[in-house]
Amino acid sequence: MSFTLLTALQSAIVLAWLLPALWPGRRLAVRWWLAESAAIIGGLILVPIFFTSSQAPWFVAAWLMQALIQLLGWMVLRYSHRYMQGEPGQIRFLRAIGCLLAAVTVVVQSSHLLLMVPAWIVCSLALQTLLTFYPGRPAAQLAARREWHASRLAELLLIAALLLWAHAGGSLSLLQGEQTPLAAGTQAYGAAAGLLLAAAVGIKTAQLPFHGWLTQVMEAPTPISALLHAGVVNLGGMVLIKAAPLLQAAAPANMLLLLWGGTSALLCCVVMLTRISIKLRLAWSTCAQMGFMLLEIGMGWYSLALLHLLAHSFYKAHAFLSAGETVRDSAAQRIGGASETGGSLSHFVRGMLATLLLAASQWLWQRWIPEAALPPLFWLAMGLGMGILLRGWAGWLAAFIVCQAYLLLHTLSAQVLPLHGTEPELWAQALLAAMFGTAFMLQGWLLRHPQGRLARLVYPHAFAGFHLDEWWCMLIIRRPRPKQRPAWKLSLQQEARHD
Repeated sequence: MSFTLLTALQSAIVLAWLLPALWPGRRLAVRWWLAESAAIIGGLILVPIFFTSSQAPWFVAAWLMQALIQLLGWMVLRYSHRYMQGEPGQIRFLRAIGCLLAAVTVVVQSSHLLLMVPAWIVCSLALQTLLTFYPGRPAAQLAARREWHASRLAELLLIAALLLWAHAGGSLSLLQGEQTPLAAGTQAYGAAAGLLLAAAVGIKTAQLPFHGWLTQVMEAPTPISALLHAGVVNLGGMVLIKAAPLLQAAAPANMLLLLWGGTSALLCCVVMLTRISIKLRLAWSTCAQMGFMLLEIGMGWYSLALLHLLAHSFYKAHAFLSAGETVRDSAAQRIGGASETGGSLSHFVRGMLATLLLAASQWLWQRWIPEAALPPLFWLAMGLGMGILLRGWAGWLAAFIVCQAYLLLHTLSAQVLPLHGTEPELWAQALLAAMFGTAFMLQGWLLRHPQGRLARLVYPHAFAGFHLDEWWCMLIIRRPRPKQRPAWKLSLQQEARHD
């Protein structure tokens, strides 16, 4: 397939998403039909794109991500059609979500950094309209202001990274064969560009202390939360995968992703223990999952990050769209309940046994399939998480199945994205391993002794997110409220007449 035809097909997917936003008619039913049809049309267009001859390492990963976008878009729009019956502002909602999904498609499919960066900026602008869908709610306005300032800061860093990368002689094209080595004496510029890119993605993915907006967007409608957590926040991982040549030229950038992502993931896991609201726990879970994804990229394991990105999207979409059922199913459960039994020693032993089970499974897989290799840090991180399953034969069987399924999916993702970066220093990995072990033991102790002295000491700080968001919040509040662009500003009275 020629590059021109490939570009035309990708542009057709973008135009399909823009149909409900640009449709001149005022019939609401037609707009909803166009929006839901755009997902199906885009899915059909993806079929010939998959058979293209493009050899870019990220191409199949982008195809999978785009297929996920089409599926999630269709699910969210179907859910929204019922959820928003009778709501004013439905046309405004469809316009914003159409622009958002079109911009996300450009970010995922673009083969040039100068096209990907503006599309990522448009994503944030469209998201602003969705976050303030109920403009009369102060909490929604505050969350939108936080997101606005965080995104503008990240975008400034992103633009600076591209300028430094271009100055260093790096190619802005993402097509294989067009990557050029850095010019002599410009390695420092390349390293600075990588650091700025890593910092920009960390801010965009709501890593501590820039997480406040993501944990406070619950005033927006549920379908918006589902799309945000399942697709929009994940874009940071896709951007880093596509910009892998830039990262591979900047070892400090990988170290920043490793330490920042790992620390955010661990702290957010502790904060989750203090939340009772299902939606808030899911929001903190997203921060933790994004941190773990950045850790994987910092380790150079892009295939693991791709697997994490896709699995997290499915999980979060289902979790938010079924949040009501989750509340009913867990009505009898409370944080710190009696689900955890045994002492701290048994908690530690189960985690270690699960880690050994995963390590042994990986060793056996690697004997026949070298792509199944995993670094020891991931044995520990994944094994500790599975330790809770090891209760009785049914639990052991479940843990065994989870290990094999994880290794199978990892092997498939390694075939899809055969791209691997340089692993960071051993001391950084050892530090993170110690942090994972400490957080695992702390979680077990708090769940078994919710009224203990340690719980009373940790709980107030964990409930406040360890106070990391306070300085950023104070900085935002002191600044004047940003003016919205005229293209995105539409009064509720006009929308009521249109609807």
